[in-house]
Amino acid sequence: MIPPSSPPRFPIDAALPGLLDALRRHGGAVLQAPPGAGKTVRVPPVLLEQPWLPGHRIVVVTADGLAARAACLRMAALLGEEPGCTVGFHTLSGSVTSPRTRIDLLPAAVFLRRIQDSPELADVGAVLFDGLDGQRTDGFPGDGLLGAAFAQEAREALCGRTLLLGMTEPMADASPAASLASLLGGAAGPVPVVSCAGAGFPVEIRPLDALAPGTAPGAAVEVAMAAVVRRALREERGGVLAVLPDGGAVRRVAALLRGAEEVGPDILLLALDDEAASDLTAAIAPAPPGRRKLVLATPSAEAGLGIADVRIVVDCGLTRLPRHDRRRGMAYPVARPSGRDAAQRRAIAAGRREPGVCYRLSPPGVLPEPPAPEPPPLELALELAAWGEKDTDVLPDGTHASSLLALLGAVGADGAITPLGQRMVRLGLHPRLARLILCGAEIGLGGLACTVAALLAEPDHPCGGDGTDLRGRVDRLLAEEGGGDCAPDREWPILERAQAWRWRIGIHQPVERSGCDRIGDLLALAYPDRVARRQSALSDGGAALYGLADGSLARLPAGDPLAAAERLAVAFLDGPADDPWIALAAALPEPEQHRDV
Repeated sequence: MIPPSSPPRFPIDAALPGLLDALRRHGGAVLQAPPGAGKTVRVPPVLLEQPWLPGHRIVVVTADGLAARAACLRMAALLGEEPGCTVGFHTLSGSVTSPRTRIDLLPAAVFLRRIQDSPELADVGAVLFDGLDGQRTDGFPGDGLLGAAFAQEAREALCGRTLLLGMTEPMADASPAASLASLLGGAAGPVPVVSCAGAGFPVEIRPLDALAPGTAPGAAVEVAMAAVVRRALREERGGVLAVLPDGGAVRRVAALLRGAEEVGPDILLLALDDEAASDLTAAIAPAPPGRRKLVLATPSAEAGLGIADVRIVVDCGLTRLPRHDRRRGMAYPVARPSGRDAAQRRAIAAGRREPGVCYRLSPPGVLPEPPAPEPPPLELALELAAWGEKDTDVLPDGTHASSLLALLGAVGADGAITPLGQRMVRLGLHPRLARLILCGAEIGLGGLACTVAALLAEPDHPCGGDGTDLRGRVDRLLAEEGGGDCAPDREWPILERAQAWRWRIGIHQPVERSGCDRIGDLLALAYPDRVARRQSALSDGGAALYGLADGSLARLPAGDPLAAAERLAVAFLDGPADDPWIALAAALPEPEQHRDV
């Protein structure tokens, strides 16, 4: 537990009377307050004290699991308690609660599942949506059709007896707050918007043209970030917060910094790479006497943590947004410019306690605005089906998404969600990966299915250049898990993801490598539309032509070992859309050989 201290005053305290009045009169509100104002840690405990919420619990919906854990730790510390007493949390990776818990923090994905399973939310007196506008998350419905379906379902389920409060940050564009107010108000009209002024110190912005124009996110950005962090440690005093685009970048930059001259015994290096990060408590707490903190975090972690002792921010200028990848047949997070609002929010973190400095990895000038997030059509269609909505024609590529969900067994011929589809939704993964894991477990290959799914889910995994046969890659991963000598910085994140997914479906035994001859069967569970049969014989210097189940054609070089296979299950394609090459696949036996698939 973070050591308790005397209750501090927060800038949000001045806005609390107006906020409470709006909630009491209208049953909902939108609270706009800048980072550091205290909205996350102050508003829920204050609501508990109100006489018009006697004995009710408060649910706080956060952008992700890391933000839920962090807010729980900070609130519990202010109350002088351990997490799990008055304040608890539920995430996909675990929970800490007790019968005494009255403030329950949930990531958006967990809250969606909860309200679908038990829409009445018994004994819940208020639902607070915290910071979900600042970071687009896979689990939050956001604006648009799914958001409207969610808001209507929530309003009907809560029957006007539960307060709905959206807590956001001020943005240059006022429309997100107005949209959220309309979303929470429903048919009764928009709820009031209550604003709170922040309290902070000046922050000096130091833009750095450390990259060549047009440099793609990846190793070059990570090397540049490590160099700027080292420079910041030399030039300035105080704690450092480095914001990186994703958890993989956090791990790789941490590896670059360990052993650097500037990162000596006086530097406490903390890497917040996922929701189960073990460094979270130390990152939130003040630095030990005589030491400086160096915290590496993702954008979503930075937005919701309230990290103490930060005077220096190093901003990569990037964030990850989902984008459909035609080659892989799934949506993957892609690094994009984070934009003006995100840049301002990150800089503010350097000036919460005293004047600070923000090193920004971008040239001077106007910050580019990030592109609008692209809602992944397959996930969106399945989420709508879980809410009982069968008409997906209004979605981008909705007809194709519905057909693919039917092929995956997630919806029936009438568009209604199936029992398998409901299990896929609860697992919270991409529908392809969810079917792979759930159906793989049914044929006794659940552990291996999790390893295959974890590899397919890796956003930075190459489509080519590492061998076309998926079986070889999986075999190498399992060798690493068993004590082999593969590169840990590349393979271990995949193995950790696979192990977490195995635990979620109740598999605790090591994966047997003997099952690798069934990898083609497993891959076909995720990609039934890409089951392929060879259409032409091999020719000298030519390629094997395969016809895919979706009606398209793809080629495989004649020298590829898989080119001798009559049937393939194809995961990744590469090359032009009208003449693709198979980049990742596995040999598939004839159907009569494995009738359990």
